[in-house]
Amino acid sequence: MKNISFYRIGLLFKRYFSENWKKDVIVAAIIFAVEMLTSLEQEVSTISWAVLLVFFILYSGRIFGMLGKPQRAINYLMLPASRCEKLAVNIILSHFYYPILLIAASCLGIWTSSFLCYFIYDEFTFKSIDFLGNSIFWGVEIWYLCLFLLLNNAVMMFGSVYFRKAAVIKTLLCEFAFFTLYATVMAIIVFKMWLHEAVYVTADKITYGNVILSVFILCVIAFFWILSYLRLKETEA
Repeated sequence: MKNISFYRIGLLFKRYFSENWKKDVIVAAIIFAVEMLTSLEQEVSTISWAVLLVFFILYSGRIFGMLGKPQRAINYLMLPASRCEKLAVNIILSHFYYPILLIAASCLGIWTSSFLCYFIYDEFTFKSIDFLGNSIFWGVEIWYLCLFLLLNNAVMMFGSVYFRKAAVIKTLLCEFAFFTLYATVMAIIVFKMWLHEAVYVTADKITYGNVILSVFILCVIAFFWILSYLRLKETEA
């Protein structure tokens, strides 16, 4: 089981979709309907990221939810697949499949509202999607949005395999405590810098800072993947 087998990975995906496809379709249909109805009066619509984020948190925070129930945990751990294969499948599901599914449902809902407006108002206007609002930094913001979603899902996935029971609530509380401490420390640092000297920001510093921040976030995401693997290994032991 040490070598990764794409055949076993395929079987894990097959098992997941056979058990959960109805639930995923229902959630996507809800997002589709909400976006369609809320976009009727708007010429340019923005995806409801706050709503999607809630679904992402719940999904990633329960991706290893079977480990919180003894019988389901035994059944899952006894599956003929390695830890790496199980983790890889759940990373793909929580980090890529589910976000793409719900974002696609949102876009289709917004575009479908164009046709619905034709029947209601007898006027067809194809609606455009403004993903993040008007900004000259649109490309940068999309990149950081993707990084944020990946980081959020990585943290919630680790919380799912670490806490097992009530993982979503426990992970969110830990995140809140961490960001409160982080914000306090950063506020103190910035305040001291402001007192002692002026900070001059240049385009080169911004570019360099963006690169460093992106690499740091990617490293943190990989770090939580490793933690999830180690915790899954500990659970199997």
